[in-house]
Amino acid sequence: MKFLYLHHDLMNLYGESGNVRVLERRLEQQGETVTVERRSLGDELDFAGVDLIYLGAGTERSQKAALEHLRLYAGGLKEALAAGAHLLFTGNAAAMLGKTITDASGRTWEGLGLLEFAVRERSDVRYTGDAIAVHPELSEPLVGFYNHCEDWEGEVPPLLEMTMGRGNRPEGSAEGLRQGNVLGTHLIGPVLVKNPHFCDWLLERLLGRAPLPQESDWERQAWQVTYEALKERKN
Repeated sequence: MKFLYLHHDLMNLYGESGNVRVLERRLEQQGETVTVERRSLGDELDFAGVDLIYLGAGTERSQKAALEHLRLYAGGLKEALAAGAHLLFTGNAAAMLGKTITDASGRTWEGLGLLEFAVRERSDVRYTGDAIAVHPELSEPLVGFYNHCEDWEGEVPPLLEMTMGRGNRPEGSAEGLRQGNVLGTHLIGPVLVKNPHFCDWLLERLLGRAPLPQESDWERQAWQVTYEALKERKN
């Protein structure tokens, strides 16, 4: 299985590389051979044969630099997704998948255009906090953290529904995005490390089958402790 890990050096603000490492380890436990290709600014991007395209969170400045680079390859990215590749963008990387990002100075940046939404960055507020979110196909909620200054505008099919914390916009509970194999979430932490059941869900999508059971007691205990603490705070 082949991963394309984009801007591993530029967009790793919250240890987002952990998402790639945990997926790599879990797939190897399933008997898969995993190749991770890391690419950054100035590198040529080749999406041929890629199973997962990943990009993590960074500063707003790093995000724009990564976006300018990736926009050169938007056509190849769309072809890879049409061919069955999966995509996961976490933190403020998810904003890059829309039509535009208007930054705090008023400058508008063209997005990758995979979904029909726009993002506006605030100069007067930053949204930070712990989160509990519900996934429609999982019996257990997700936990995480968010730190961004974004308001999303337009129709976005959500990945999650927030029960604690802020979603994509000031009103409503919709969080992140999901359209086919394209997944995005503001949750950082990293989200796959904090939520082994969500990691299993993505693993099943990559494998095309239910993963074989593996020992994950420590990961599940860590999730349980975090969830119970956040639930008590919420209540």
